[in-house]
Amino acid sequence: MPSATIEVFVNRTMEDSQQTSEYVYEDEQVFLTDQNNLFLKEGLEGEQKLCEVSADAVEDKVAELKNVFADLEQRIHESLEKESLTGDDIAGLREDVKTTVAIGNFNKLMDKIEDYESDLDESDAAEKEIANSEAEPEEKPEAEQEDTAAENTDEGSKPPESSETENDEEPQDDGSGESPDHQEATSETEEDSSDDDSLDYYREIVDKAQDLSKQSDWSYVSAELDELSRKWSDGPDVESDEVKKLFEKFNKAVDTFEDRREEHYEQQEKKRQQNLEKKKKLLKEFEGIVSNETWTATRRVSQMKSQWNSIGQLPSDKGEGLDERFEELVDTFDDHKVDRLVQKRQQEEDNLMGKLTVLEKMERVAENINHETTEWEEIAEKFEDLTKQWKEIGKVPREKSDEVWERYKKAQDNYYDQKYKYDPDHQSKVDRFSHKKEKICEEAEQLVEMDDIATAARKVNKLHHRWKKVGNLPQRLEDKLWNRFKSATDAFNEKKANNQDKIEEQEEEHYQQKLELIDKANAVKDTDDFEKGHSKMQSFMDRWKKIGPVPRKKSNKIWKKFKGAMDEFYDRRREHFKEVEEERKENLERKKELLEKLHELGQHEDPIEAVDIAKEVQEKFKNVGYVPIEKKNEMWKKYREACDVIYDRMRAAKSGDKFDQELAKANLDQEDRNEIQKLRKKYKKLKKEVRSLEKEAIRYKEKKTYFTPSGDGNSLLDEVDEKIASAEEKIETKEEKMDELTKKMDLIRRDSGD
Repeated sequence: MPSATIEVFVNRTMEDSQQTSEYVYEDEQVFLTDQNNLFLKEGLEGEQKLCEVSADAVEDKVAELKNVFADLEQRIHESLEKESLTGDDIAGLREDVKTTVAIGNFNKLMDKIEDYESDLDESDAAEKEIANSEAEPEEKPEAEQEDTAAENTDEGSKPPESSETENDEEPQDDGSGESPDHQEATSETEEDSSDDDSLDYYREIVDKAQDLSKQSDWSYVSAELDELSRKWSDGPDVESDEVKKLFEKFNKAVDTFEDRREEHYEQQEKKRQQNLEKKKKLLKEFEGIVSNETWTATRRVSQMKSQWNSIGQLPSDKGEGLDERFEELVDTFDDHKVDRLVQKRQQEEDNLMGKLTVLEKMERVAENINHETTEWEEIAEKFEDLTKQWKEIGKVPREKSDEVWERYKKAQDNYYDQKYKYDPDHQSKVDRFSHKKEKICEEAEQLVEMDDIATAARKVNKLHHRWKKVGNLPQRLEDKLWNRFKSATDAFNEKKANNQDKIEEQEEEHYQQKLELIDKANAVKDTDDFEKGHSKMQSFMDRWKKIGPVPRKKSNKIWKKFKGAMDEFYDRRREHFKEVEEERKENLERKKELLEKLHELGQHEDPIEAVDIAKEVQEKFKNVGYVPIEKKNEMWKKYREACDVIYDRMRAAKSGDKFDQELAKANLDQEDRNEIQKLRKKYKKLKKEVRSLEKEAIRYKEKKTYFTPSGDGNSLLDEVDEKIASAEEKIETKEEKMDELTKKMDLIRRDSGD
């Protein structure tokens, strides 16, 4: 990582930490608490905890859970598209939605399943409903009468068995005006004159009253307490404090029971009132469904029927007419439901014809592709439009759905097969994408063999990121590679689940390694050698990233310590470079002044003396120090150009070359001088080549004198003549180029002089 990059990374981390937020991490769907708990904002039951994850790993975890939801959504979409699911299949899909830990709109997904199930229920009943729609409806059984047995018991209609027994055994009145029991009790009292029996008599009444006061058979207990009260009144006349205390206990037991009975009936009345409100609410909702003609709400109406029948008793004289009204609404809804089912069936038939028509067009597109096809963009647009049309058409009859779906997949496969065969660009794209995804699959398969399971788990998340970025392939190839990738990740996840102890050991080892890095960072943070410190901090950061994950509960804590050490170092480093930057600005101004002196020396009347003066200026220039980095190259270039002028003039003065001496003394701009120097170098090079060719021509002419003239042709002599002619031709060409260069140099000098 470049030095500037790591410094930006640290600064950005500091800025993020300074922002105030209720949560450690938050986006539109989830938030992470200080306790590392990741919550889904809107689950099936409101706010839902997903898992525990550290702050430095939350983004990877969120991406992973979103991929899980995408897989679930695709699987459910494909299942519902087939339109041939059983009730058990739908229950399985619903269970998948409820149990899957992921990030996404679960409520929307569940609504899709509910809508499908509702349509499925309607489809199952469609034929029966349609068949019976024209027949005379069966007479509906009258509503059963409410069971009043429990209420009669509450109102006291149940005769107490004990009272019946006592009445059967009670002797007849003998006409004396007193009951036989009373006469007998009085007799015994007079005969025994003992208060013990009397106290036992009243104690027995009190014990029974206290026991009855705890029971909940309100009518029975009321009758029994009345009977006990009568017995108390008929009991022996005993004046004692003990009897008074017993009487107080008896009254307390009766009062306790009366309070409980009154509370019970109040609760019963409250519950009846609540039941009344429930029925009114259901009735209002049902009337809304009927008035709005929401005839597709079959599932909700079925639920409302069940709820209506499960509601208990209502307050007396307050529920009249509710059941009749509800039944009227049920009849109205059922009548329209039959009509809607007929229309739905007809619509499905129309949809079937529409989809078959689109499929025929899709199949023709694939059939017409061959080696002469060139309008690939037009064909792709047409096929995509047909695909969109097919998806926009609604459901078809369930018995035809599988057949239509298979034909659609086959049309898709044929199209992409033909396109891959004849479209080089598409073939290249598919090959590139498939190669990337195959590589991802290979990496996923290698993770299963990794010993560091904790680190491999983090790599799995990154592989999911890369997979989504690659782009989509034709569905058949996409499914094949996805199944391979998913198989590898599932195998790794199984290994991960079976090796939690090992993962904890590895995370602890990573934790110790990161603690060592924190110690090293703390040792470097106070250094004044900022370049060396920066290099070390960069290596620490690289090492930190390579170390695998640590226990989640410790992740935030150690990251803050490590980041704190880096922040402290880079804060000091920035302050240092602020001072250095000011110093370098001052150096820049000093070097500009020295450059002006060098430019003046480039026009000095004595080029040799100018060099002696320039050496002192050069020494000062070199000792000034650093300038701002963005000005470094510019200043060095200007410095070299100024020095080149001085030393070129000195060399020209010493060379004795008239042209160079005149050029050195000429008052020319630096750019013009540099251009003439370039042309001059080319001129000298050509001049050197001409001299070499002239020597070569002379050498061949000397060789020619060695041949004796003869009337017959001589091949060797001819060859020498050819070489002489070639050399002289080259000399002429180069001299012409030299003349052109001379004219260019004269033109530059003349224009500069003007």
